[in-house]
Amino acid sequence: MANKLNFTNRGLNNQLPYPQVGVNIWSQGSTAYKIVQSVDEWGNVVETKTPFSFSGVIQPLRPEEVRYEEERFNTEGQYSWEWFWFHTKPNVRLKTNDRVTYKNVIYKVMAIKDYADYGHIEYRVIKDWQDEETD
Repeated sequence: MANKLNFTNRGLNNQLPYPQVGVNIWSQGSTAYKIVQSVDEWGNVVETKTPFSFSGVIQPLRPEEVRYEEERFNTEGQYSWEWFWFHTKPNVRLKTNDRVTYKNVIYKVMAIKDYADYGHIEYRVIKDWQDEETD
């Protein structure tokens, strides 16, 4: 049969952009911490930080993207807060509203684009509220 389509990963990757190359070239290995909150028997909120290793690229969102995210998530007044893209390899699995600490800064996951089939996952995160006196 002429013009038979090749749906193997090799054939597919030859026809589509391959953003994993950028993640591989510019990624840095590091450790971050997933923050899980629970309530103890006395009603106190207890935070547990679980370390995870990741390799990825972190970059700030452009101003127009910050405005878009502010409108999308109705985060009026948070425009001046720092928004970032975390591009990671697929071994990092976070959910919307998860909180992570990276380089002693707490971020909240606001949106996820799963491109695991192409070698990366994109997380849009916002710097979470932090008590500067206790950090």
